[in-house]
Amino acid sequence: MTSQEEGQSRKVSAGSKPDDIDSYFKKREQASKAKAEQQKSQGEARPAQASAEPPQDKEPTEEDQEDEIREARVSRAKAEAYRDVTGLRKKAHEHRHKAAKLYHKYKVNEAKAQKCSSKAVAYREKGIQRRERNRSSQEDIKELEGELKSAAEGKTELSPESLRTKIAQAERKAAKYEEQAKKYEAKAAVQTSKASSFKAKAAKSLEKSKLHESESRNYAKRADNLEKAG
Repeated sequence: MTSQEEGQSRKVSAGSKPDDIDSYFKKREQASKAKAEQQKSQGEARPAQASAEPPQDKEPTEEDQEDEIREARVSRAKAEAYRDVTGLRKKAHEHRHKAAKLYHKYKVNEAKAQKCSSKAVAYREKGIQRRERNRSSQEDIKELEGELKSAAEGKTELSPESLRTKIAQAERKAAKYEEQAKKYEAKAAVQTSKASSFKAKAAKSLEKSKLHESESRNYAKRADNLEKAG
């Protein structure tokens, strides 16, 4: 009890009646109880406020760490699988592109071979025509020589000099037709050789094109299987 409270109690005890004294102490007791309850309620509120504070971060457990490692491995595996699929698709595209270029080269060489073959046929036909004309000229020469023999024996009125001139002209024609025939036959042989060369190149290009097509299909199939497995 403080000195002030002792002074008040003395005053009350000195100048008050017994009923007043009891009332006074009763009020004091009630005030003390109220004060104690107030302090108690404040004490309970403080832990509640402390508990309302955000909890501190907990350290990860071994299980959490294993989960994180597992997720990282799965993510890395997916990334590697995607990279592998992309690489396979790229290789398939490269082989498909090469196959297309080689197939185009094959078609070009086939067209050139066909063109050379057509030229060779045309040159052979011209050579055959010149051979026929040469044969006709040779027959004319034989007839003229027979007439020249008859004229020399006096069996015909034809002039031997005129017959000799005709024979010389027929021989020149025959020689010319022979020369032209050989020239066309040579040209036909050249075109035939070119056609064979172009056909060989075309066959080689076609074979390579098919190989690249096969490789492209294989890479595409591997990429499809890898995507399905993922």
